[in-house]
Amino acid sequence: MPDNIRVNKLLQVFCAVCILTACSVPATINPTTTQTTRPSNTSTSTVIPTETATLTLTITPNPTLTPTTTSTPSLTPTLAPLELFSTRLLRQGVLPQPYLDDYCSYLSMRWAAGNSQPGTVVVPIMFHTIAQDGRQLSDPKRDITVAQFDSFIQYAKSLGFETITTQELLSFLTNNVVIPTRSMMIIIDDRRPGTIRDQIMPVLQENDWSVTSAYIAAPNELAWAWDLMDQLFATGRLDVQSHGYSGQLYIQPETPVDKIRSEIWDSTPVLEQHFGSRPIAFIWPGGNFTPLSVQIARQGGYQLGFTAYSRGPLMFNWVPLGEEEQVVDDPLMVLPRAWSSAANVNLDEAVKISAKAQAFAEQNFNIEAEWYGTYCGGEISQP
Repeated sequence: MPDNIRVNKLLQVFCAVCILTACSVPATINPTTTQTTRPSNTSTSTVIPTETATLTLTITPNPTLTPTTTSTPSLTPTLAPLELFSTRLLRQGVLPQPYLDDYCSYLSMRWAAGNSQPGTVVVPIMFHTIAQDGRQLSDPKRDITVAQFDSFIQYAKSLGFETITTQELLSFLTNNVVIPTRSMMIIIDDRRPGTIRDQIMPVLQENDWSVTSAYIAAPNELAWAWDLMDQLFATGRLDVQSHGYSGQLYIQPETPVDKIRSEIWDSTPVLEQHFGSRPIAFIWPGGNFTPLSVQIARQGGYQLGFTAYSRGPLMFNWVPLGEEEQVVDDPLMVLPRAWSSAANVNLDEAVKISAKAQAFAEQNFNIEAEWYGTYCGGEISQP
């Protein structure tokens, strides 16, 4: 074979070997580049989950964000403060306390046609002895003479006051049921049917009024008093409420619970059986009460309670209370009572507070109507 042909053959073989060798170069020639872009099958499998996790966090919100963005409280507007009437005519330390939690219902009843008008007041007055003129009073602070009583009656009439019963008071305080714009309660404490017959009843008959007896219920004491109470009750002018079973338990923080229960609860069936209806008010003996005793009275079915504190007149959703009553947190069970010896002064105070409350209501009607429309979804109109 000529030399030139042999050389060409060798060159062809060499080129073929080079080509075959070049096909396997990527697997071994540049390991650094291979590790950076695609190190192994394991590395490849971790790239996809990482990218998927990132997309999941970006596209799908964190589940805990859902209740925050759809928070229920944000759907119901926070109630704006609703100003209630107050006055400097009340003595220092005495504050008016509302007792209705549903202000939509309160405004609806406050402005409903046929209900009591804003500024309607009630003055409960506590009476004990009404002594014949010339007799010395055993307690001038709480007892009065016949002349003083007559003066009070004439003054109350001149101001336009009329009496209401305990049930009428309850209906007014809870539902703003219509009562006289200037109302009062004549409440006689203890067993005093003779006082009711001789001094009170003629006034009641003359003016078509009623009287409330805070009666001591012990059934085996003073039989003559029970007989006289029956006669007075038959007139339809006597409203009987409880003054306790014995009327002698002046409740203190240390008074045993069983004694409190007995004094309050045992009086109920006696009065109910005798007069045909359950008493709804408990007149605290001596004016003494505690938060616990108020709870016990509530448990026994009582809906109102009267103290011996003179704080001011009552209005719908408005009870003036001192510090002692405020801690009880149940205004309707610690209602104030004026004292008979200062009743005329308390009537004057009530008239002034009534006028200011009525003016306040008229001035604030548009604000209350707007509040009602915003939070209660309705309309109220001024009578």
